[in-house]
Amino acid sequence: MSSVRRFVFAAEDARRLAGLRIALFGLLAIRLATNGDYAQVADQPAALFDPVSLFHLLSSAPSSGLTTVIQALAVVAALCAAAGAYPRVSFPTAFALALFLGLMLNATGKIVHNDVLLMLCLLPLLAAPSAASRAWSLKSRREGSAAPALLDPAYGSPIRLAMIIVGLAYLLAGLQKLRFSGLDWVTGDNLRYVLLSASDSQAAPNQLGLLIAEHEPLFNLFAAGALVVELGFILCLPFAKLRWVLVPAAVGLHAGIWLTMDLDYLSQALTVVVVFVNWAWIAEALRPESRLWPPRPGRRTPI
Repeated sequence: MSSVRRFVFAAEDARRLAGLRIALFGLLAIRLATNGDYAQVADQPAALFDPVSLFHLLSSAPSSGLTTVIQALAVVAALCAAAGAYPRVSFPTAFALALFLGLMLNATGKIVHNDVLLMLCLLPLLAAPSAASRAWSLKSRREGSAAPALLDPAYGSPIRLAMIIVGLAYLLAGLQKLRFSGLDWVTGDNLRYVLLSASDSQAAPNQLGLLIAEHEPLFNLFAAGALVVELGFILCLPFAKLRWVLVPAAVGLHAGIWLTMDLDYLSQALTVVVVFVNWAWIAEALRPESRLWPPRPGRRTPI
């Protein structure tokens, strides 16, 4: 347990946590502003309303007018949170409104989980709004304070908790494959059928997906690769050097899903990158005087 405690409460630069805040809430704002599915599920007939979780408290789907208002308020709250403005209000407001809209999409009889990882990684920020807004925020600019240079566990714990969330998300996905399919997930035809079904559901046949589905060594190899990435991603927590392999591998996994199945998991791929990038290191690398002056205290590695 001591090693876990050391990992979770490792000291980090306030700017790295600020970068996490800006990128995650910024990504949330973009997802909320560009998702047209909210309007499509509003005002749906009672026969098609299949609520999950907290939406069981509602007797019908929200109206289109209410949905538009909530969507607009959610985007504003997410932008305020990204800017570090009124964090104790903007953080939970953006999260709650985004959760409401997400539950709307899941009240149609199909579970939609494209933004689940993004929402889960926001939870550590909700627990530490003041620490997450200590640097690179409107509040710090108003107070005329520079970004804190000293390392502190208060800045590190939200980052490390987000890393753990990402690692567990992939691990559980891999374990579920083994639970329901066992090694047949790799050696059987499961991925082949998934690729064929995905191609049939698209407007035009997916040539790349069909190419893989028609060659047994290929779809077995890709199935094994997906399982290895999901089960192995958790190792980048104790072994930082593995992040150079596993983070690109996770991004490649989602890119492959998009190319072969036309399923958009861009939000999840970007969340992985955002959580593991050392934004303080990036800031130092971009400073004009960085070659002349020693960098401020921090972890001198990009991830």
